[in-house]
Amino acid sequence: MPIRPVFERTERPIVIAGPCSAETEEQVLETARGLAGQKIDLFRAGIWKPRTRPNSFEGVGTVGLGWLKKVKEEV
Repeated sequence: MPIRPVFERTERPIVIAGPCSAETEEQVLETARGLAGQKIDLFRAGIWKPRTRPNSFEGVGTVGLGWLKKVKEEV
């Protein structure tokens, strides 16, 4: 299977932006809407946050996949 590049070569850096840790659907959507006109190449949001400390917040997990899908559809 051939591998295709995700981005075309450009003269400017590729810009990836979004919240480090996605905590709520509202936060993710609001952030995506705020970045929509900013020449962002890729939106990202941390939904899995592995930690070394037991019982620490490790992200929203699979719930966040629906939030990211909504960003793709709406923004």
